Amino acid sequence: MITYGEAKSIVIAASGGFSLSTERVSISDALGRVCASEVNAPITIQPFDNSAMDGFALKYGGAGVLRKTLEVAAGDPATDIEIKAGECAQIMTGAPVPLGVDTVVPIEQVVIDGDNIKFPADIKQGAHIRKAGEDFQKGQNVLKRGDSINSRHIMVLSTLGVSELEVFKKPRVAFLSTGKELVDDLSKGLRSGQIYNSNSHYARAFLNEIGADCIESMTIPDEPKYFEEKLVELMKQDIDVVISSGAVSAGKYDFVKDGLESIGAEILFHKVKMKPGKPNLLARLQNGTLYFGLPGNPVATTVGLRFFVQPCLRAMQCIEGEQPVKGVAVTSFKKRAGLRMFLKAQAQSSDNGSINVDLLDGQASFMVSPFLNMNCWAVIPEDIEEVKAGDIIDLYPLCTSGGFL
Repeated sequence: MITYGEAKSIVIAASGGFSLSTERVSISDALGRVCASEVNAPITIQPFDNSAMDGFALKYGGAGVLRKTLEVAAGDPATDIEIKAGECAQIMTGAPVPLGVDTVVPIEQVVIDGDNIKFPADIKQGAHIRKAGEDFQKGQNVLKRGDSINSRHIMVLSTLGVSELEVFKKPRVAFLSTGKELVDDLSKGLRSGQIYNSNSHYARAFLNEIGADCIESMTIPDEPKYFEEKLVELMKQDIDVVISSGAVSAGKYDFVKDGLESIGAEILFHKVKMKPGKPNLLARLQNGTLYFGLPGNPVATTVGLRFFVQPCLRAMQCIEGEQPVKGVAVTSFKKRAGLRMFLKAQAQSSDNGSINVDLLDGQASFMVSPFLNMNCWAVIPEDIEEVKAGDIIDLYPLCTSGGFL
């Protein structure tokens, strides 16, 4: 067995050499996509000096009573009429500042008598003018390759007049469940020996949440020949990653590793010093597609998706590596040395600004009831045998598309 750190390094190395195709999308369709090329500001913002207030524009030093000679509204083109000594211009928020003007006084601070405008004595030079280029300079970097587009980016892009982006195409993923005991149709009752296929439903939801396209999800019987034929079929399709759950350990019906080898796949690793999920497997199919064989217990599958598959898909899209958040344990937990453990946990902000972490009951890999309360994973390194209240531990959100507080 290898350590989780070694296994993840192999995943990143294998994924980083995989080149996803790109496409151009409008910014209205860009939310949640990953930028595939650098984006620089195509224009200067503000594009011109303009007023930040409804009021009167003048050249500083002309306080007292000035004659209004011009009105400028938002949307009016810049004028070549110059405001001279003894004059002022009525100006609206967002309107271009006339020539000769360096100060705007809010309308609430003046006295209006027809075209005669009386100004206060305490005018501040340069007040209430938005300078050209004060927000963005033309050519300034806005997005990097690998940035995930969120609503904040949409605000910036639309301000700059960027109508479309080059993004990575969504990774195309196939998910295979194994086991004759599985029932896919949740509306059907269970017969003796059967269980509902929660892994398939969860995997599709999780993959969609992290921006992948699960183009196929199916349950295959415990028949090695059928498995091999399905893999050959999948290799003919435009699929980036194949994931399976179950049949990856060392039991009589655990056929995944042998089946992969029989069709010429390269096994990159099999078995990792971690819990849950020790039998995790990574392979490369003959056509270059990556294959993740995840253990079948529900929590082992979720851990494999979160801590192997998601880092893979991030690396394929040039997204920077993820760093944990630090939390303070409020409960204790004992574990076996030598295994990295991924624990169901609930994080809450404390009054002093730290993050308190409750390591939940029900850590067995078949138990999903803690999912009702958990909002993060607590990750305990191999060399730690006991977590005590007050210890600092690493936390990860349930998926990288959102936080946990």
